[in-house]
Amino acid sequence: MNWGVMILAAGEASRMGKAKMLLPYKDKTILGKIVEEVSVLKPNLVLIVTGHYHQEISSIIQSHKVVLVHNKDYQAGMSSSIQSGLTAMQQQCPDLQFLFILLADQPFLNEALLRKMIQMQTETQKGLVAARYQGIVGTPLLLSAKYFEELNQLKGDKGARTILHQYPDDLETIDFELGWLDIDTAADYERFCEILNNENAD
Repeated sequence: MNWGVMILAAGEASRMGKAKMLLPYKDKTILGKIVEEVSVLKPNLVLIVTGHYHQEISSIIQSHKVVLVHNKDYQAGMSSSIQSGLTAMQQQCPDLQFLFILLADQPFLNEALLRKMIQMQTETQKGLVAARYQGIVGTPLLLSAKYFEELNQLKGDKGARTILHQYPDDLETIDFELGWLDIDTAADYERFCEILNNENAD
């Protein structure tokens, strides 16, 4: 199976006021930790779409196994980042059959969850496998190549979640217990550190 991982890290993080994806996660950054978790699964391609913090990210993520794509139009919304990433991925890997879309501010993303999603797709043969948390169905999302054209039709700040609503019969979901925690504010990051410290204390 030819499959790739796209990590969206293009936003301004206006509520945080700094590059939230580069905040510390133990001895790494949040983004570095996500890249590490993803790389264990040996996808054909790992690609990070950057935007506002391109310089900062490119100075920290320097692995030959990771492709950085700078979306200069990131202010046009998430759809433009997805489309920039998809174009680059298809150039690098024309036979791409499946694509993971991940967000760089979900710090509890891990290899075990993504592995379960791949397994679920194999078992159910569904074209869409998404995470579910607190009544939301969303990222991380695994989708088959038949939906790539749909991604190219997205507009503005609409992410791939729109596609999930359009094709419920081709969708399988998996529980992601800590998926609700994304890092948008300093309080979110404090909460993340709290959970991490509690886990380490157990």
